[in-house]
Amino acid sequence: MSVTEAKREENTEGDEIEIRLSDIVQFLKSSRKSAFIGGGILLIIGVLYAFSKSNQYSAAVTVMPEIQSKTGGLGGLSSLAGLAGIDIGSGSMGGSVDAIRPDVYPNVLQSVPFALHLLRQPVYSQLLKKETSLQTFFEEQEKQSWLGRSSEEGDEKNIILDPNNRSNTLQITKKQEELTQYIHEAVSATFDKKTAIITVSATLPDPVVAATVARLSLEYLKNYIVSYRTEKARNQVQFLTNQVNEAKSRYQRAEYALSSYRDRNRNIFLETAKIEEQRIQAEFLLTQSVYTDLSKQLEQAKIKVAEESPVFKVLEPARIPLKKSGPKRTVIILGFAIIGFLLGIFVYGINRFRNSKN
Repeated sequence: MSVTEAKREENTEGDEIEIRLSDIVQFLKSSRKSAFIGGGILLIIGVLYAFSKSNQYSAAVTVMPEIQSKTGGLGGLSSLAGLAGIDIGSGSMGGSVDAIRPDVYPNVLQSVPFALHLLRQPVYSQLLKKETSLQTFFEEQEKQSWLGRSSEEGDEKNIILDPNNRSNTLQITKKQEELTQYIHEAVSATFDKKTAIITVSATLPDPVVAATVARLSLEYLKNYIVSYRTEKARNQVQFLTNQVNEAKSRYQRAEYALSSYRDRNRNIFLETAKIEEQRIQAEFLLTQSVYTDLSKQLEQAKIKVAEESPVFKVLEPARIPLKKSGPKRTVIILGFAIIGFLLGIFVYGINRFRNSKN
């Protein structure tokens, strides 16, 4: 192939590329009217949508939980093995870790009982200028929003499928289910595995309510974990308390019986009377010993409850946010405009393709 032919081929390829680019430019020029119309329409929709959304405020609280770890007789060896990535401190080796891992804590705040508990809590609203329950606050916000989450009204949202609760299960109404989902979206918790720090955050349209909900969520999480860890020890305390009360009653009755018998038989020297006194005294000593032992066990059980209770160190308390965290109206409006612009070009291309076929 000669040099002249090679140059001709290069010029031909260059002309083809130039033609393709020119076609694209020409297509964009011819579709700009449709693109501007689509962009303008969605721009207006984006403005209405962005300004229909209420301001959102985020409040967060960070806490460092206590990670309990009980190690058996292989404490030193398990520590060295842990550096090598080998776990020999659990199961049959005599060690046990915490029953509930900290990375499971965020799941507690995604439960239905937590949401129902939160809905009943009193909060002060800066927007409403009064103190009310969280559920009432949500209902008032829904009434004030012209783009409410649901337009369904009436008693249908408050219907209970099993009024007598024969199923013995948790029941919620449709209205409560909607509010529960909203709380699960508004409240979240994250666990940092590197620093072992838990962050509980709440995003709501009222800054005071957002900070209050973050604080209440942390309190619920702390109470739940303490109750979970100390449930067995607290049951033991309750059992021993009942046993101590019964033993105390028996001890007092035996003490009264011994004192009464001695008062009635103070000047009697019969052997049968002495035998009866020894029997009553033996019963008194037995009840006294049982009462003393149970009292010691009760005190030990109370100490165990205190030992099993985890410690939560609050690093950053919940603060009332001064600036809104959302919505980002500029981003929303630009996003709608860009989508409308591209949609206009797409519609123009489809119409042009159909016309070319016809």
